Amino acid sequence: MKIAIIGGGLAGLTAAAYLSDSPDTEGIVFERSPQLGGRAFTYEKSGFTLNYGAHAVYGIDRHTLQFMEQELGLKFQSKQVDKRKVMYAKHGSLTPAPLDFVNIMKTDVLTAMEKVRFVAEIAAVIANIHQLKHYPTLGDYLNRSHASSDVKELWEHLVSSNFFITPEDARKVTGEAIAEYYHNLFLSQKPVNYILGSWATITNQLVEKIDCNERWNIAVKEPVESITKVNGKFILNTKTREALEFDEVIFAMPVQQVAKLLESTPWSSNMEPYKNNTSTEVLVYDIGFSKVVARPFHYISDMDNKLFISDVSATDHTVVPEGGQLLQGIAYLNDDFADEELRKQYLENKTQQMEVLFDTYYPDWREHTAVKRVSKKAMVSSVKNIHSNKLLPNRVQDVPFLFCGDGCTGKGELAERAFSSGRAVAQMLLKEKVRIKALIH
Repeated sequence: MKIAIIGGGLAGLTAAAYLSDSPDTEGIVFERSPQLGGRAFTYEKSGFTLNYGAHAVYGIDRHTLQFMEQELGLKFQSKQVDKRKVMYAKHGSLTPAPLDFVNIMKTDVLTAMEKVRFVAEIAAVIANIHQLKHYPTLGDYLNRSHASSDVKELWEHLVSSNFFITPEDARKVTGEAIAEYYHNLFLSQKPVNYILGSWATITNQLVEKIDCNERWNIAVKEPVESITKVNGKFILNTKTREALEFDEVIFAMPVQQVAKLLESTPWSSNMEPYKNNTSTEVLVYDIGFSKVVARPFHYISDMDNKLFISDVSATDHTVVPEGGQLLQGIAYLNDDFADEELRKQYLENKTQQMEVLFDTYYPDWREHTAVKRVSKKAMVSSVKNIHSNKLLPNRVQDVPFLFCGDGCTGKGELAERAFSSGRAVAQMLLKEKVRIKALIH
């Protein structure tokens, strides 16, 4: 079975690692950019390891990475963010984030009665009996809920934080998606972890796994430009090669790019329901200090301005030179603007709000900045998980390809959906191969 995988991000590399493990497969991973990993791309600058956007792993003990560790023989270590040092800032005051029972009792964002109600809501989510899962969206649930405005705001804020979207968009996330996500997270013993050494620890091992099979190749800087089907085979043309023949094709790229590539093919109309999906974008502000400027907490979420700062190096010591400190600020972004000038002003304002937060908790930070990087439109997820968007299934009716990535159906959010969907499509093809073999014999 000769397989083409279009896209060398987490999903494409995961699918290729599983498939290349089988001696009866051969294939090529096509990646249009110079590096692999997609949005999990990691690079070093002045001794600091910078990730393209957020890279925390949620619920690692219940995560697809656990299966990959066993099945692919991956080796990595992770460290949990200290829950007692996760803070919320609201109206100028700091309080522990209500992440578990201990913090809920300590937090000031809820009154005593509200705490009782919120604990009951969490218990219902854990038991999988919360009514939220029956509502079309969080907004529908909150509109009918008799909870106080503080409890409603907390729900919006939690969903914002975990889905990386504004509170307005949080209200558009389906009740089913939220209930499923928090059922998994609240049962986890390790809610927020960092992979020590960043995503490169995982992506490098996936690449090594693929390279071990001499019948598999990885082609960087080689975008696929067209695809046709002739006599049961798929013919691909890339930027540098023509008429490459494959038995199967896996798309491991954002659905918007898939729709573009299939525009003038017989399968174009099948992509219609997915081609206008909107993506999740954030502003990312990374700063590395030559020394530890201050460490008042490991994570702070500004509830008023909808942004947060993670002290990445407080959890993962491998990302900084000795004695250094690495902060990552992220702002949730609206994407509804009348013109480009308004968007520009909005992004400028968000950057200033972030710097004010740095000024407040990390005084004199400018004097000790060794590296700084601001990405004003970093894509977190190729499909924002709101009710008006539609996740792409791994198989689409009447379309002869397979699909994986964070914009496809799969377990979890963000990177986990990329891993789980990449693993799922590989397993589908391997099962198909076994079935065909059985028929032949």
